[in-house]
Amino acid sequence: MSTAIRIWGFALSSVRRPRRTVWQIALYLLGALLVAPFAQAVTITVNLGQSAQNETLTGIGPNSTGLGQYYLTFGTCTASGGSTTCVLTGSFTSSAAGLTSGTYTLVTTYVGTGTSPLQGTQTTPGAITWYFSTVPATSTMTLTLVASSGTTVVPILAGGQFPSGAGIGFAFGAQVTCGGTPVSPCSVASVGVVAGATIMGPPTALATFDSGSEQTSDKYYFSDFAFSGGYQTTLTYVNYSPQTVTCTTNFYGDNGAPVAMPFSDQTGSTRSDTMAPGGSIHVVTAAPLAPPYVQGWAQATCTGPVQAGLLYRYFVNGAPVGEASVNAESAATTEFATFAQTATGIAYANPSGTVSATITVEVYTTTGGLLGSKVITLGPLQHGAANVGPLLGLTNFTGFVKISSPNPFISLSLNAEAFPVFSSLPPGDLPPGTTIVP
Repeated sequence: MSTAIRIWGFALSSVRRPRRTVWQIALYLLGALLVAPFAQAVTITVNLGQSAQNETLTGIGPNSTGLGQYYLTFGTCTASGGSTTCVLTGSFTSSAAGLTSGTYTLVTTYVGTGTSPLQGTQTTPGAITWYFSTVPATSTMTLTLVASSGTTVVPILAGGQFPSGAGIGFAFGAQVTCGGTPVSPCSVASVGVVAGATIMGPPTALATFDSGSEQTSDKYYFSDFAFSGGYQTTLTYVNYSPQTVTCTTNFYGDNGAPVAMPFSDQTGSTRSDTMAPGGSIHVVTAAPLAPPYVQGWAQATCTGPVQAGLLYRYFVNGAPVGEASVNAESAATTEFATFAQTATGIAYANPSGTVSATITVEVYTTTGGLLGSKVITLGPLQHGAANVGPLLGLTNFTGFVKISSPNPFISLSLNAEAFPVFSSLPPGDLPPGTTIVP
């Protein structure tokens, strides 16, 4: 059953430190965030808008003092390798410099593939507020904020603890749904005291963290992906470092809008993968090979360095006949040059979420003569791909292709002289300001 009554959820964060216990409070009530007075650093507050996924509270029943208890699930969850990753995504706003607006991804991980081990308890009997009462040491919660100024990665939970200044409070929106064991009314208070009852809905939230607690992040760009229409794409990450790394990957179509990637383990326009030291992922799109052909590009933010790449595989009559593997790019460029001939494939994308990019594609003969050029304008996050000959109206040539722009862009190229056999060409990215043929 459902209700339109607005239900507020609260989080009381317990931080345990050697020889003493410190309580940090992050209470979300009509936009007010209360932060414990002992915080020494400048605390940044971020408003997390309504997510595209649901938060679910599952009733455990009352504790010995009559307080309701909950299992806490934040977002859409995927189990892999004995662990579970749950993701909430949406837009955010803040008054902090450089973080005024953008998109967020909140990733919660824990060891195990069953019921969430994170638990909450009502603050007082009958209250609609709760606090984190059980957080295993193997659990993490990481907030990634993508703004026009860059990407910020913040640990909200690390090793089962809330770092200094970190806190988060959740609130259900206007619509919530109750299920499982029946309760009346459908409310946070009712669900907590009835084992097996559930309440879910897309939450909003307030998150806090101390300035300077942001993690160093590594960015990776994938200039092209393709699935259906005869194609299949495989995403690979290898965590060679001695630390756990989480990679959050966002997928976009030609028009810059998010694209739901149909991987074998999950489907969505955003995925989050947490890899233990030495861990890796290798996931394949599982969409039908029949038309329509879908293409786009992707951007990943990782909390540490990884090896990242995409494998493109082409099928004819259901059998693979060609493939190419391309390493991810670690930065955008303004200059690109690589070998090309009539069938060479190029892909290009604008990684900016706010500014358009105008790119110029030029083709030269083996003796350096200009054969033709084309100017392409890409709006924020837009993408394109083409074979060089048809793109410039050239029926037969061999030489090289130059792509340049005043604005940073990403690009790759594939050799297709003997298509359907094809292969990746060496990266063509050149340092900004490189002098190449006029």
